[in-house]
Amino acid sequence: MPKFEPVPSSFSNLKGKVVVLTGGAHGVGEAVVRFLYAAGAHTFFGDIDKQACQELVDGLQAERSSSASLCYVHVDVSKYEDNLALFKLAYEKHGRVDHAFSIAGVTERQNWFEPSLDLKSVEIPPSTAVLDVNLTGLCYFARIATVYLRQGNVDHKQDKSICLLGSIASFKEQAGLFIYQPSKHGVIGLMRSTRKMLHHEYGIRINTICPSLINTGMASHMYDLWTGRGLPVNEAREVAEYVLTLASIPKSPFVGTLTGLAVYVEGGKGWEIEKDLDKAEVHWLGEENTKGVAKIEEALGVGLSWTTNK
Repeated sequence: MPKFEPVPSSFSNLKGKVVVLTGGAHGVGEAVVRFLYAAGAHTFFGDIDKQACQELVDGLQAERSSSASLCYVHVDVSKYEDNLALFKLAYEKHGRVDHAFSIAGVTERQNWFEPSLDLKSVEIPPSTAVLDVNLTGLCYFARIATVYLRQGNVDHKQDKSICLLGSIASFKEQAGLFIYQPSKHGVIGLMRSTRKMLHHEYGIRINTICPSLINTGMASHMYDLWTGRGLPVNEAREVAEYVLTLASIPKSPFVGTLTGLAVYVEGGKGWEIEKDLDKAEVHWLGEENTKGVAKIEEALGVGLSWTTNK
């Protein structure tokens, strides 16, 4: 699995860029906002925690950056219109959007498969909040982002990108995260299903960051379990560095165009998992099936056939 390292020196490439993100009040999102402001970007971030967002804006603006700008919008990512309003504001103020990061997320809130469920209690529908935020909201965000990112970029000469925050649960079993896990599986699934089409049709790069446990409030109840067993824990700032690296570096001599990547982050260290997974396909799928799948992928092209007959 090839190591993937953050490149903080590249963050200056984001100076003057217009960046839209969700989940900017806490954790990874907050760290991303801080990095963007320091780099001189025009940042539009959404979150449901109005007080935390206002405190973040006030604190950063007190630093009086000469080139950066910062704007907070109250956003419930599970609402399509809230995601849309965030992009609209950025576009109205600058006439373009350069990069978009979907970072907002929530963790497991109830046990959908609670052992105490019986014929009576199972009649009460469970909460879908985890799916609404982590998957539906992310899909809303990505859909809107693709439209705003491609405005004025007909020749694909301007670098445009989307970064989706996944999890180790995007690709590896995490026992007990009954609804969180499928919501995060969907993150890497969306990246895989769109990476060819977005880059071919619009020149938009799309990537995912898939961290293990992050030292944030959302996972605080698991922190002692991790540290007690000597398991590595990510800091929010470390994960944020990977988000900004993927946005600020469109190409690498080792990887080529940075699109369609899934970067696993553990203890602040990163590895790209997609390319080795593809290389190993013949071993876990078999030679004959690998050839068959390749023919299917060739037939699908960039993926427009399902709905447009192209």
